[in-house]
Amino acid sequence: MAKKVTASDMPSTDFIDSAEILGQLIKAKRTELGIKLADCVALCGIGINTLSRIENGNANCTLAAVFSVLNGLGITLTSTALTPTADSSSEKEWV
Repeated sequence: MAKKVTASDMPSTDFIDSAEILGQLIKAKRTELGIKLADCVALCGIGINTLSRIENGNANCTLAAVFSVLNGLGITLTSTALTPTADSSSEKEWV
């Protein structure tokens, strides 16, 4: 019988300020969706070592690889700074 994916906790922070926090977010979303590492790399078109480094917060991963994972998992990064006319009641979540 195949091993079940164990969900990881979402980072407990209000913003992403490091590769480590972004990696925690990515891992939490992947495991929340029940996607194994091998399936995620196939979905995102990157190597398993690259995904492991991203999830572990390695700051030397390429932005292209990180965005491949974000897009593959359906994670959209937003910021109110990108929409200066938006009022605070319409703020979107990070994930």
